[in-house]
Amino acid sequence: MRRGISRPSPDDIFFTLREVLIATLRAGQARRACQRGGRIQGEAGSMSNLNRWQPRTTLRGEIYMSQQFDYVIVGGGAAAATAVEGIRQHDERGSIAVFTREWAPPYQRPPLSKEFLQARAGIESVLMQPATWYIERNAAVHVGTEIAGIQPAEHAVVAGDGRIGYRKLLLATGAVPRRLAVAGADLEGVFTLRSYLDGECLRAVRASAKRIVVVGSGFIGMEVAASLRSGGADVTVVTVDEQLYRQFGPDVSAFAKQLFDRHGVQTRFKTTLRSIDGEGRVGGVTLDDGTRLEADAVVIGIGVTPETSLADAAGLRVENGIVVDDRLRSSAPDVYAAGDVARFPSHRGALTRVEHFDHAYSSGSAAGANMAGADQPYRYLPFFWSDVFELGFEFVGDVAADARVSAGSIESGSFVVEYRDGARLAGALLAMRSGEERDAYRERISSGSAG
Repeated sequence: MRRGISRPSPDDIFFTLREVLIATLRAGQARRACQRGGRIQGEAGSMSNLNRWQPRTTLRGEIYMSQQFDYVIVGGGAAAATAVEGIRQHDERGSIAVFTREWAPPYQRPPLSKEFLQARAGIESVLMQPATWYIERNAAVHVGTEIAGIQPAEHAVVAGDGRIGYRKLLLATGAVPRRLAVAGADLEGVFTLRSYLDGECLRAVRASAKRIVVVGSGFIGMEVAASLRSGGADVTVVTVDEQLYRQFGPDVSAFAKQLFDRHGVQTRFKTTLRSIDGEGRVGGVTLDDGTRLEADAVVIGIGVTPETSLADAAGLRVENGIVVDDRLRSSAPDVYAAGDVARFPSHRGALTRVEHFDHAYSSGSAAGANMAGADQPYRYLPFFWSDVFELGFEFVGDVAADARVSAGSIESGSFVVEYRDGARLAGALLAMRSGEERDAYRERISSGSAG
């Protein structure tokens, strides 16, 4: 096993996100890809229908057969980047390789539905770290590289025409958007939002479309609806749910409905799409009651499913995600999982899967540390945030049936709602509150406080 690899050349290894975007847009291929079905074809984040554009990568055919690394990381999101840092905190010299199918170093997804979609932030702002960060840590990032399979018995992954050996492997493959199984779902102008290329497509839609239907009222769907509406489009949200953010209780739901009403977003509750209509591209949608809505674009935001295809094919234990123990180890020796794809023991003991940035960030770091010998249990208290229009809110812990306002008032838009399981404080929703207040709740909930 090779250790203490020499410092890689920045020119050879890294094709930065800015360069990728400029090259893609210069050729006009990204926009044409968006127009062919409203998304990049193939797996989430891949660019298989941009095949005329081939950027440089570090992997060339003859390298596949001979390459061996101490640590191999498969993925291009937050968990992949923080795993590098976790490894380096415990192993300064082990060789690290990150393989991502996307044409960019690891990046964060939360801004895609918020400031990036609203064109308030440039593409470079979504990168987890600049290219120099990986160079300083002697970590090679291989962009545009599809890992076709993993071979746990041989401690190898399959790429191209050969195999790449590893001592420890991390699967941080994330999740893929659910598709809508209705007629017209493949028309031009139908979008999902998962990759930065999806974000580029939606930025173009925001600048040009007049009428947009968003299907789904989860966090991503409502963030997208708010961002598109702020660009001036008429936006209608179609959802099977009876209210917005129903998990937080009826008072918060009513407040959220008033917020979106005030900003001119239409909502259709307890409703599904019968079809997406148009000749070649979207012209409207037909609802389950026969109502037709005119639309220039449709955005599907009905959740994601964990990307477990590599784990499935390799025979790992998969149950709504790759099942791992409290060290984030999978059922295969020396194979770990982190981020959206991992199903891990929660702070309450039951297996759970979390689809939020904070977990991806934390679990990637923990997995990297454990791969390098830390042997530390992963204890995670759920935390996430969302921003819609002028409202920013954060949630920590778990929702429970007993909800009570403990600070501020819901009507004012600045409040704390506590969720209790008997005497135990289970979770808290904080809207427009301070970071100090949030951190205090994290401490109280983590400690099992009844106060």
